[in-house]
Amino acid sequence: MSDYWVWLSVGAFIVAVLAVIAGRLMWRLQRQTRAENMGLQRAQQEAMAEQTEAQGGINILARCYLGGQLGGSELALRIAVLAETANLDSNYNKDTLVFTEMAAALAHIPTHQDWKRLSAEQRAKYGVEMALLEGKYSEQLRAAAQALVN
Repeated sequence: MSDYWVWLSVGAFIVAVLAVIAGRLMWRLQRQTRAENMGLQRAQQEAMAEQTEAQGGINILARCYLGGQLGGSELALRIAVLAETANLDSNYNKDTLVFTEMAAALAHIPTHQDWKRLSAEQRAKYGVEMALLEGKYSEQLRAAAQALVN
């Protein structure tokens, strides 16, 4: 009979140890899940803020273009970058598609410091190319810019 109580005590001890281990694992899993959820929520908030900021920037650029303060090439390049970096919704992406298309057509033209290093002849050549593209996309750019500001 005494062996019975010994084995019962050992069994109860093993069950208690396993219960403590299981409880600790559950606690760690809950903590990890909570941290992941908070991280996901923070990432979603950051993405929404980035999207809102990009849409605001796009709206300002479109208004400047419509007001004659910004050229079509620069508009297309800037909006294409904003539309690409911010995860814009599909309806908004539809309105920015023409800018992305034009920016792709302009992709081979040097910008910033590379533009400054070009000779006057090279700048003139690229200037003509940009003017032709702006003429080609003119109506679409204006319509898309108008749609974005409304």
